Amino acid sequence: MQKSIHVDCPTYLELGLKNGEVSTVNGKELNHEGVKHVIDYLCQEVDVKADDVLTKVKSVGKDEGAVTLKLYNGAVSTF
Repeated sequence: MQKSIHVDCPTYLELGLKNGEVSTVNGKELNHEGVKHVIDYLCQEVDVKADDVLTKVKSVGKDEGAVTLKLYNGAVSTF
């Protein structure tokens, strides 16, 4: 049986952008479904949804490069 460990620290994500879409998560290149799956998995312990992360990325307004986000206690912020 796996136990869930609640950690009282933030999660940081570096999301690489290509043509305005997230193409890498922490340096790992993934397809669209893979990006959403990995973000969902990483967000579980900090009460954040993948849609919130992707919305924040779009609000930054970058088409290329990388965006670093801090996820903590239900909030998503740029770092």
